[in-house]
Amino acid sequence: MCKNRAPESRVILLTPQGNRFNQDKALALAAQNKGLILVCGRYEGIDERAHNLLADEEISIGDYVMTGGELGAMVLIDAVARLIPGVLGSTESFQSDSFMDGRLEYAHYTRPEEFEGQKIPDILLSGNHEKIRLWRKKSSLQRTFLKRPDLFEKTALSAEEKQIVRQWCRELETLARE
Repeated sequence: MCKNRAPESRVILLTPQGNRFNQDKALALAAQNKGLILVCGRYEGIDERAHNLLADEEISIGDYVMTGGELGAMVLIDAVARLIPGVLGSTESFQSDSFMDGRLEYAHYTRPEEFEGQKIPDILLSGNHEKIRLWRKKSSLQRTFLKRPDLFEKTALSAEEKQIVRQWCRELETLARE
């Protein structure tokens, strides 16, 4: 078995009964600086003895069943590998990604400046880095609130986020009065 060649490696079974894979787990696996041996079942899963004798851990990529664990292994590899220094262009590249701070990432825009009548927000073209940073923070909070409100239950609002939410409340009150 490969474990003989890499005894420090962690053996992970990709299985529906494993702990759910998430960004925190990807960070932990990337930080351990050990190899990973991923074991995938096909159709009906993996012999129970492999669970008992070989696995250090069982991981699930979600609450659904596929014909094999190969795609799940690819998901795990991609999510972990991009967190290893040198894989992405910059070590800061993943710091603003979704789930890194318990929020979804802000909205992104590319060229052209206008597409089918929709324009890039002016603030993003302003060159004012602080205003752009605040816009991104607000966009991140809005997207999280509208698309994944469950994430707010896991991570408390920062002082800056509370300020943004208070501003929303003032804006909503103004709209409600009109």
